[in-house]
Amino acid sequence: MRIVLDSGILIRANDSKTGLGRDLLLTLLRAKHTLLVSNAILFEVAKVLRYPRLQKKGALTENDIYQYIAFLREVGEVVPLDPTIPVPIRDANDIVVAQTAILGEAEFLCTIDDDFYEPVIMQFLQRFGIAVISDEDLIHRIRS
Repeated sequence: MRIVLDSGILIRANDSKTGLGRDLLLTLLRAKHTLLVSNAILFEVAKVLRYPRLQKKGALTENDIYQYIAFLREVGEVVPLDPTIPVPIRDANDIVVAQTAILGEAEFLCTIDDDFYEPVIMQFLQRFGIAVISDEDLIHRIRS
């Protein structure tokens, strides 16, 4: 399967974490599925991991963040984006996630972001053969 994990999932999957996000990432990779990423998603992950509130919780060093992004770049397929592809979604930051899924020919876009569960964007992505799925549902699907 070709899968996009949105930045929220990838943030919760970093090396200092345990839990569903980390399990999902590692399960996806062990099962030899293709993780699709874009430079825009990786930039967002690195940016958010540097937020002071996350630094207090996880205390990732700059080197830890660099290594995690390098790991995602190494294990994932980096999809070049096309800013001319319009995506009908409320949050402009989510456009790059949808574009990554479209241009990477993803089967699944994994997110818990409510904006992706709006009928307009779900129907739009379905036209490209992309299903929006939660992290819990995706890990169950991979494991079964």
